[in-house]
Amino acid sequence: HLHLDPAGVTWRDGLLLRTTNWLGDALMTLPATWCLSRHVPEGASTMVLCPENLVPLWRAAPWIDTIVPLAGKRCRGPCRTRLRTLHAGVAVVMPNSFGSALDVFGVGIPLRLGRGGRGRSPLLTHRLPSWHRGPGMAPHHQLSHYLDLAAVFGPVTSARTCPPLRVEEGHASALGMRADDGPWLVVAPGAAYGPAKQWPLENFLAVSRWWHRTRGPVAIVGTKKEQFAQDVIRRDIPEALPLAGKTNLEQLMAVLRQATVLVTNDSGAMHLGGALGCRGVAIFGSTDPVATGPIGGQWILLHDPPACAPCFQRSCPHPDKPYQCLQNVEPDRVVDALNALVEPPNPQAD
Repeated sequence: HLHLDPAGVTWRDGLLLRTTNWLGDALMTLPATWCLSRHVPEGASTMVLCPENLVPLWRAAPWIDTIVPLAGKRCRGPCRTRLRTLHAGVAVVMPNSFGSALDVFGVGIPLRLGRGGRGRSPLLTHRLPSWHRGPGMAPHHQLSHYLDLAAVFGPVTSARTCPPLRVEEGHASALGMRADDGPWLVVAPGAAYGPAKQWPLENFLAVSRWWHRTRGPVAIVGTKKEQFAQDVIRRDIPEALPLAGKTNLEQLMAVLRQATVLVTNDSGAMHLGGALGCRGVAIFGSTDPVATGPIGGQWILLHDPPACAPCFQRSCPHPDKPYQCLQNVEPDRVVDALNALVEPPNPQAD
């Protein structure tokens, strides 16, 4: 049980956080980064070293003072020079990779905390045990892995809380998503991890069709990879707002903030919606909702796993009955969940 007294730590000009590389993982670190920032003494800064594409996320976090983007996979050349000039006294390495620990090694940061293992222990001055995800359902949410690092400096009392992200609301209306046209359903049919996280497209279409017929407008979000899914939905619902491949991260945050409700896979969009306080329905297939569910907002998680789940595979290893974990979740269950979120039952009713 490693413990460091923040009052006895030489923070110098502040704390450097080497954050995770994927959007979903980065969002699960938000409570831990908030907890860590609260130990930084007045007059010092909380700094982030992150992939360039995640800069808008950390810019939206009000407790982060300085952001250093990675030009590539590793911190080299001018990036390392910048870290030296920041004069941080403490670095906390959140990913498990050897390279992430190497990014903060040799740049003059005297205290470097992270998890051991993977050959990286010599690069760190203080280590927690390596983190292993075993087979089957996880006993704790993945955010606890990051909160363990924050707990080195003191008790973590509010495990899932942090200040809200700052979002420029005008981005949504500029994209055609006006609040007065709502209530808005936003569907996010993609998942960068692979098809074992992607609920069948025809099910997203069925839910979108129901919402459009009975409640209000639909918007479709995602990367350019989701443009095919978007085209399929819009062939049936021409009025659906096509935003797949058209939003940067900052704009996507505004769109999700504007949403009445979100339907998504276990994906970066789900985690971003959670961080923004969205209401939503998330469908899980090969992954584990206990370990990677959204950490904010109001959510209904649908998961009807066969005996082989969670397998954490990117594609289904059972060609005879592919993606049964996803097929088991019928569109009617998502419709019922949306009704429960948008019109919660009246506790006074008989």
